[in-house]
Amino acid sequence: MRISTVTMFEQSLNSLNRQQGEFLKVGQQIASGRRVVNPSDDPLAASRAVSVGQSISSVEQFSTARVSVRNSLSQGESVLNSVSDSLIRAKTLLVQASSDTLSPADRQSVAAELRGLREGLLGQANTTDGNGRYLFGGFQDNAPPFERDGDAITYEGDSNVRVQRVDGFREMPVSDPGDAIFGDIFDTLQTAIGVLEAEGQQVDHESLRQAMRDVDASFDNVLTVRASMGARLNELDAIDTVAGNRMLSYQQTLSQLVDLDYAEAITEYSLRQVGLQAAQRAYVDVQGLSLFDYLR
Repeated sequence: MRISTVTMFEQSLNSLNRQQGEFLKVGQQIASGRRVVNPSDDPLAASRAVSVGQSISSVEQFSTARVSVRNSLSQGESVLNSVSDSLIRAKTLLVQASSDTLSPADRQSVAAELRGLREGLLGQANTTDGNGRYLFGGFQDNAPPFERDGDAITYEGDSNVRVQRVDGFREMPVSDPGDAIFGDIFDTLQTAIGVLEAEGQQVDHESLRQAMRDVDASFDNVLTVRASMGARLNELDAIDTVAGNRMLSYQQTLSQLVDLDYAEAITEYSLRQVGLQAAQRAYVDVQGLSLFDYLR
């Protein structure tokens, strides 16, 4: 079987192109730090890498969501801590006001401080999360949940609990509605203020005792909600730990699928370079074998 000059040229050129392509491919891998630069490099690994990458994105999205939830819960817990302090002070004042040794002027002073505490509680009940959303309005978080009409304070929010997904299988309450936290505390304090500000009348001790019972109930309720928020914050910490381990596993898997072994790649790069040089030399040699050179 005779091999023509054209055939030898084609074989030599194909070998040169193949060697050059392999050489460039390894160079591209080294430059990118990835073994799988194009899906065609390893279709199975590329397919699995896409799936792992989606899992990593999901973990990152939930991590961002947990930051938002943690901020809201931390702020809510901080507000309720201040509310607890206000209720403790209100109870102390009511106990003082129940004493028959207080003069009318003293009771007026107590009433004024209770009014200030009531105003402070209103501000705390209408706290926003820094993004203009009211913490304790339920789904109605775009307007103050508690509105004033004279001395009356009414709840204009709803009783829904806002939730947010913080992991693949967990939706967590972000905040609690104001009516479940503050109840009738504003009416209780207003009643006590009215009793203390009444002139020319004997102090209504039974109304003050009822106010103290209501303040105690509100205090216990606030403590319960705070404990719930604290438990949710602890759960977020646990979820973060699990998610961090999961992310590490995904990253290791992705690295095994597509990342480059530099020592192996550099060795192959050197071999490909030698192969390319040999192909180039062979191509030059084949050019010198043409019969036309002997006819000149």
